[in-house]
Order: sequence, then structure tokens, then C-alpha cells
Amino acid sequence: MVDLKAKPFYLDDDACAWVKETLAGMTDHEKIGQLFCEILWDRPGSDPEDLFSNITPGGVMYRPFSGARMNEVSHLLQQKAKIPMLVACNLERGGSGGNGGLTDGTYVASPMGAAATDDPQQEYRLGLVAAREGAAVGINWTFEPIIDIDRNPENPITNVRTFGSDPDRIIRMAKAYMDACRENGIATTIKHFPGDGVDFRDQHLMASVNSLSADEWFASYGRIYQELIDYGAPTLMASHILQPALCRMVNPEIRDEEILPGSLSKELLQGILREKMGFNGVIVTDATQMVGFTCSMPRRQAVPLSIEHGADIFLFTINQKEDVKYMTEGLESGLLSRARLDEAVTRILALKASLGLHKNKELVPDISVLNKVLRCPEHIQWAEELADRCVTLVKDREGLLPLSPAKTPKVKLIMVTNEKVAPGEVLPEVKLFKELLEKEGFQVDYFKDSPYPGAEISLEDYRRDTDLLIYYANMKVSSNQTTIRITWDDFLGEDSPKYVCDIPTLFLSFSNPYHLTDVPMVKTYINAYTSNEVTVRAVVEKLMGRSAFKGKSPVDPFCGLWDTKR
Repeated sequence: MVDLKAKPFYLDDDACAWVKETLAGMTDHEKIGQLFCEILWDRPGSDPEDLFSNITPGGVMYRPFSGARMNEVSHLLQQKAKIPMLVACNLERGGSGGNGGLTDGTYVASPMGAAATDDPQQEYRLGLVAAREGAAVGINWTFEPIIDIDRNPENPITNVRTFGSDPDRIIRMAKAYMDACRENGIATTIKHFPGDGVDFRDQHLMASVNSLSADEWFASYGRIYQELIDYGAPTLMASHILQPALCRMVNPEIRDEEILPGSLSKELLQGILREKMGFNGVIVTDATQMVGFTCSMPRRQAVPLSIEHGADIFLFTINQKEDVKYMTEGLESGLLSRARLDEAVTRILALKASLGLHKNKELVPDISVLNKVLRCPEHIQWAEELADRCVTLVKDREGLLPLSPAKTPKVKLIMVTNEKVAPGEVLPEVKLFKELLEKEGFQVDYFKDSPYPGAEISLEDYRRDTDLLIYYANMKVSSNQTTIRITWDDFLGEDSPKYVCDIPTLFLSFSNPYHLTDVPMVKTYINAYTSNEVTVRAVVEKLMGRSAFKGKSPVDPFCGLWDTKR
């Protein structure tokens, strides 16, 4: 049974009545529609009304849109839906940035950037920006905060999307984000249960594994989840990650081949989350196009069994008509019981009522509200203050800092990125960094625009024309990758820091905090966590000695390696 008046819904009598009456008046087809949260891209030929081709979905999740377009589409969707929709987005970095949000919103910082301030108020402000700008375009649900533990430097997904490796800091930061969203009528989602960051593989490409023992899990991931469930987390995302120890704790007879990822595991969803941890909120699967989901069992079975085994919302379809058919056939055959269907829909309706969506109020604000909050001066100021407090000096073994054009006037700048750029193209943030250095009086050239030591130029000649090498690294975490290690352009690493003993070298990481794995020889290394304009400006201020380095690393930037500390 779902307790509508208990945490996290806290519904009053009128809201409880709306949930019960709405459920009683729905057909099976309408109930099945509520189970689906679809995805919407802002692409040529994409028509938001196509989402209603086979069902009226219970929710939608935006990929990046402009604020004005998102506001317009939200109006359209809510007008078309009989029952108000959950409208979701990834707002982990403020109103913009990362893999979601508004393309013209305020990009505050990565979660790890906020965590590097060691001040929950900074994450609270980031959450306020996310909530204010998101609410102005009709968003009422965000797939944050990310509460994974950054235990493994080789994990290609967690990285700067997390609050680091300390459970206490993760809890403090997550609560601050949740507070900001709750105050602005936006439901939050704790993820990715049972917890990413242990494995070195990517659940987008396989069902990865959280291999901790049950005791280790409850002392780390479990403690974080329990604390935030008790704090009132309304929704939780179940990922395509296996946790064998927990499954065996719930079901000692389970065989290895029967252990399923969190998105499909009855042991994890019902045995751990519902029964042991007392979670009464909504469980949403992670994206069901991911290999970690599709490889676990035939999709015809996986679609209905995800709900039967404990999830309430099925995130995204591969082919809507087919996936709706699979869910319907599952109900008809008994793979999905009517009891679980009604329980899932009840929780979905309760979440909507807890947000006040059942009341006939304006579900999407007028565009004038968006114009007032989008990239407003206060949001920009908060982003600047966070940037000033997060940049972390990891090491400066040769006293290179502060920089001075009198000491090292001629600079070669090397861009290290995994973003798709055309030959000769430079990222906007790198261009800005170059321009700011030139304003300081440095002569800055791109490394690739001039010859480097070899048959045509000697090292001594190169040294006469180069006083300082600066690396701008923006190796972003993203899905569909197996590593975020640096790959140099030449097999002999001509663009690598191979001449650190001959030419002063500075390495700046604006994303991955673990790059010392690949450049242990570098003596001066800085983590900035976020590649955006405000962070670039903050870094330059610190390089020139006008601002102190204030960041406190949320992870071990030396990656547990001996040679990185030298």
C-alpha cells in the first residue's frame, strides 16, 4: 500500500481524494500511459505532439532547448495532456551546462565544482538557479542530485558529475540542492541506485557492477541513500548496475545468472529500497535504451517486468508503439500484475499532487517570468563567486606561480579535448583563455601553429621561442565511452608534456580531476572542474596572483599513485 499522507508526498485530504478518484476513472490504456516518461529533443523534424501517438505519457524529459522554446513546448504538452505531466530535465549544473538544461541558461558549475568549495550554500545557490530557470520554462522534476561516490578514478561517467568521494560531503551537498528545489516546487531525484563509481565501466554500454560487500555498501552508498530518503527525496532513479551482495542478502538462493541490474531487480527495488530502507516515493528507471538494460533480458519481458519488480516509471522508449505493446501484453499475460500497475500509477499521481499539479493553476509560467530570471545578474554573480572558491591548486613543485609576462612572455597553448571539433577549430573557452592571457601581456600561440622539436627545429631553438607551455584540458564525461584518459595526437606524444625538464609547464584541467594519471611528470597542476566562462576568468585571476586558490579537492587528485605526487 502507498501511504499518501506520509513522506515524501504529505498529501492533504483533497489531494488524496484526487489521486484515488483519478485512478478509479482511468482505463488500463491511460494507466499504462502514465508509466512512461518520454524524451524530447530539439531537432529538425521533431514534433512534440508525436509523443502522443500511442499514449498520453505521464511525463517527458527534455534534452537541451532554448528557454523560450522549452517554455513554448511545455505549454503545448500540458494543454494536450488530460492529467498534468511531469516535465523533467537534467539540471545538475544550474540552468545550463552538462547534458541537459536550457542552452541559454546560467551555467554555474559541475557538481564537483560546487563540492570543491566545501560549502553547501554554494550548491544551494546552484540548485536555486536550476530551480528558478527550470520552473520558468515549465520544468517540475529534475534528475538530480547525483549521489554516486567517486571511488574509482577510471570510472568514465561519475567524475565531476559527483560531489566527490566523501559520503558526508555528498550528503551535505545533496541536501542543499534538494532544499533549493523543494522551495521552488521542483521534485528531485537521487541517483544512480544502487550506486555508480565502483566499476571502471559504463552502464550505458553494459550492465556494470557495484561490487562492494553488503556491509561496505550500507556503510557508504546505503548511508547516503538512507539519509536522503529520510530527508524526503521524492523520487529515485534505479540504474543498470548490478549489486550481487545485496541481491544475495535478500535472496540467498539466487543464482549468478538471476542477478539483475537495479532497474530490473526485485531484490534491490522491493527488498532493499521498499522494505529495508522504507522508501515510499517514486522509482524511475534509468534510460531504457542503454545497453545495461537491453542486454539483461528480452525487451518484451523487460518492459513489463521493470514495473512488476518495483519501478514506477519507465524512462524513454526505443519505439513507442512497440514498447507500449510490450507493456500492454505484459498486463494481459500476467507478467505485470494489476496490483503493481495500480500501485505505480498511484505513486505517480501522488507525486504530481505533491507538486500541486492537480490544482487548476498555471502549470507553465508566462514567458515574461523566464525573461526576468534567465541569466539574471544575481545568477551570474553566484556563478562567479562559486568559480572563485572552487579552483584547486593541486601542486606547484617548481614555484611557477604566480605567472608573469616578465618571467615567461612567450606561451604555447595546447588544447586537450574529447569534444568534436573540426581541424584547426578551438573551443570558445580556450579562445577566451588565450585572449585573457594576451591582455595580461603574454604572447600566446597555439602549439599546433608552429614547429615543435624535431628534424627541422632543435630543442634549443624551440626553447628560445617558448618560455611556458600551458595545457587547457577539457576531457568531458559523457555516455558511450570506456575511458576519459588522454590520447595524444602523435604516437611519440609530441603534444604531451615531454619536455617538462626543459620548459616550464602548467597543466589546467577544466573537467576531469584525475588527469595526473596521464601527466604525472607535470610539476604545476590545477583542477578547475568546469569549462565555462566564469571559471576561465577565475583561473586567470589566480594564475596572475590576484586571487588565492581556495578550492578543497573532493577526491584524491593524485589517483592513489606514487609518481603523481612528485
